[in-house]
Amino acid sequence: MTSLEQSQGEELARVAIIGLGGSADRILLPALTTLPNVRIVAGSDLDDATRERVSQRWKIPKTYANSDEMLDRELPDVAVIATPPLTHPELCLSALERGCHVFCEKPFMPSVEDADRVIAAAESAGRKVAVNNQYYQMPIFQKVKQLIESGQPGRLYHINVWQQMYQIPDDEGGWKAALQPHRVLYEFGTHVMDLICQFFDAYPVSVSARTPNARPGVDADVLVILRLDFPGDRVANITLNRVSHAPKKYIEMRLDCEEASLRASLGGVARLDFGWNSASSRPRVRFSLTKGGELRWERDGKSKQLIKQRSDIFHQATAAHFSQFLSAIKSGSEPMLSARHAREVLRTVFDGYASAAEGGSLVRIHSAAAKEQPVW
Repeated sequence: MTSLEQSQGEELARVAIIGLGGSADRILLPALTTLPNVRIVAGSDLDDATRERVSQRWKIPKTYANSDEMLDRELPDVAVIATPPLTHPELCLSALERGCHVFCEKPFMPSVEDADRVIAAAESAGRKVAVNNQYYQMPIFQKVKQLIESGQPGRLYHINVWQQMYQIPDDEGGWKAALQPHRVLYEFGTHVMDLICQFFDAYPVSVSARTPNARPGVDADVLVILRLDFPGDRVANITLNRVSHAPKKYIEMRLDCEEASLRASLGGVARLDFGWNSASSRPRVRFSLTKGGELRWERDGKSKQLIKQRSDIFHQATAAHFSQFLSAIKSGSEPMLSARHAREVLRTVFDGYASAAEGGSLVRIHSAAAKEQPVW
């Protein structure tokens, strides 16, 4: 039993971070250092300059070039994996073997088989594993979940999600640029799929997808068009377009319910919209200005802002997600975005790629006649 599980009150959880690159420096460390019950005891990275720079910036007391040596010496309660996804299987297994709980960056694993190996190892070791798809902790998406569960907008039957920007893999560089041909749906699509599964409170029964060659010379899925069928005759559509010259939209999501629609926008919003409301035969004006995003209630041709959020929401959401993970460890319950949930999301991603390879053919994931699988 780790010291975290023996703790009472606000005793510190000892955390070690494997990988001190962009994810750790920009999101994980800004999140973890805000938590009063977390103590960063060490970090590891293969690059000398990265270890020096990041450890100084975030006051990490000890750094290592070798992650196994760090875990053996420091004996942390939780190992945070913040390395490229191809390294996740062995690093997660190594941490579990040493008695650590594991908080892994997304995308979780390179394959469903790798996910199964880690899940089995965690069960054998009696340890928890969670994945940092943290968007569910953002205020706009928490409000969506609250409204759906309240029944106020009526039954949710359709979700439409789109992203538009111009960002080919070479523009990003690093390990993300090397994810070809499986790039956008695998690296980013897990965020979208996680939210959709949570809002429907089920996993999809089938998927069909297309990844057209929208940019010759780019061997990656820079355009993804995907449909997910859910139990109860519900459906979701996803369009991820990384070669669009239209104004950038990070995530736009419309949730159509029987009594109203909800419009969630993640990322900066600057809208001044003039139109005509045919229902009331009156002009319509809509204005939005926020750096972090907003949620709107739409009905009868009218749109009302319900909530907006700040631009630093990413590390705040990560902090809340990690806090929930620590609570699950202490209570012995299944954490939010557990390895099992991440495995189902990955399965949908890879089945989407299989569908695209067959020209958009329908791929069955779960039997439509089977009982709905609740996400939590």
